[in-house]
Amino acid sequence: MPSVNERLRDPDINPCLSESDSSTRCMAENNYGTERCSTYFLK
Repeated sequence: MPSVNERLRDPDINPCLSESDSSTRCMAENNYGTERCSTYFLK
């Protein structure tokens, strides 16, 4: 049985995978400042 992380990385289960990756990347690049990444959260 796949782990939770493997299931979340499956595009068939998580149709918003690219949006999730983009928002996570933005948060990491901006020292986790949510104000700067709000456009990614809206997607």
